[in-house]
Amino acid sequence: MRSDLTAIIAAMALNVSADRMEVFTNCAAGSCHSDDGIFYTDFGAYRVNANEGCRGTSVPAMTEFCMDWGNRRGHFRFSGQANKRCLVQDSENKVGCGSDGTDCWKTTWKEVACYWREIPIPEEQLATEPHSTFFSSTALLLPPASLATEELSNREAGRR
Repeated sequence: MRSDLTAIIAAMALNVSADRMEVFTNCAAGSCHSDDGIFYTDFGAYRVNANEGCRGTSVPAMTEFCMDWGNRRGHFRFSGQANKRCLVQDSENKVGCGSDGTDCWKTTWKEVACYWREIPIPEEQLATEPHSTFFSSTALLLPPASLATEELSNREAGRR
């Protein structure tokens, strides 16, 4: 039985591969554009706009895609996944792009464990219903701290 379980886990590990991305960036006159990207999954390769910020993509079932070029990282999420998945820049190479005065770069991005926090969403953007009164109504049912301390002292005195 144990060897069967080991074989199943090994087979599953072979079928799982990390997603990755290639981005072609062109820069001219102080402005860069990274809208020519290719996102690779186990199911195919898909064009993505990898400019700074968050946007939708053509990748099936991808519900979130964000790039942070300043920190050379990004994240994405597919429907049904509770946690975001993260990318970091793996390489950067200057490539020819045939235009005078334009610099072009090819960057590759690999999936890594997410080690940075998401910016918390302000509570007023999350709250769609009134705040719960559970804690304030429950607090009324509890005795004041001085009574609880006195009761504990009385119990300890009775044990002696």
